[in-house]
Amino acid sequence: MRRSLPLTLALIVFAAGPALAQVPAGPPRPATTWITIEEPMSTLLNGGHRIVSASGPSFTLERGGKYVVCEVRPAGGMRGAAETTSTCHRVN
Repeated sequence: MRRSLPLTLALIVFAAGPALAQVPAGPPRPATTWITIEEPMSTLLNGGHRIVSASGPSFTLERGGKYVVCEVRPAGGMRGAAETTSTCHRVN
């Protein structure tokens, strides 16, 4: 009897598959506009922006209710870069 339990569960999941696939999708997500900023993150920080969150190499900066997301790429690594660089984008 116990050996048939996995088979029974597999059949239930298989039978429910088409019903689960027909669930209507939610509303489409609006696109976020990322405006490239030419200044490096260090210049933004020296100009008054402050770090409000960080996750790995990504930082969110804020100044006056305006937010900027920056990605920092450290020197070295697989690319063998000689210096640390950053790419920043304004999100509002």
